[in-house]
Amino acid sequence: MRLLIALMALLVAAACVRPASNDLVSHAASSPPTERTNLAASSPDTTPPEASAPAAPPRRLIPPPDALTDSAITRRIGGELAADPGMAGADVSVNTDRGVVTLSGTVKSQEQTGIASAHAQRQDGVMRVDNHLRPVLS
Repeated sequence: MRLLIALMALLVAAACVRPASNDLVSHAASSPPTERTNLAASSPDTTPPEASAPAAPPRRLIPPPDALTDSAITRRIGGELAADPGMAGADVSVNTDRGVVTLSGTVKSQEQTGIASAHAQRQDGVMRVDNHLRPVLS
């Protein structure tokens, strides 16, 4: 078992190794100018292929900027509440201020209060949920 764990750790470590960038720099610095470089210098209307190729778009590691805005959070929670059949007959108002969601209005049961809180707490960017929903006795 230990051998298997050690082998897996070695494979993970090997997959993370990248070639040193110094090898590429020293190779480029020591090689003489290529014919393509000379052609580009003598012909002003031709551009080298690497200059005309578009750069790859940067990878996005964080959510889009509008993903965590208060208005986006409010819209998402309101949409989920409207689409949930368990919230039928409820009149819920959603307000978000700096990640703090305030739920107010009336619901038909205590269960709907919990459903509304759960929808709000699941959203990205929500720091706290203040639930001011009132069950209406009928």
